Amino acid sequence: MGKFSDETRKKFSGNYKGPTKDVEFSCGNCLNIFTFVYTDIYLKTSGDIEFVPEPACPNCGATEELIFSDYGQEKIENMLFSGQIRKAR
Repeated sequence: MGKFSDETRKKFSGNYKGPTKDVEFSCGNCLNIFTFVYTDIYLKTSGDIEFVPEPACPNCGATEELIFSDYGQEKIENMLFSGQIRKAR
């Protein structure tokens, strides 16, 4: 089964809860991979993605050394292409 059919099956099964408000990050400081839960996400006019609250590594507290994991990058790209990330005003 393809990704489309999996998503369609989930939506019509009654168990689909919609997109979750989390994304996976990798910390370049301590090499920790973690899931960050946010309350809001938007695209700034500069093209940067902004999270509320700001993500921080739960292991070392780093905020600047964070990058999306492969899974996180794929999720963000899917959200961008499907219009789930709003643009800042």
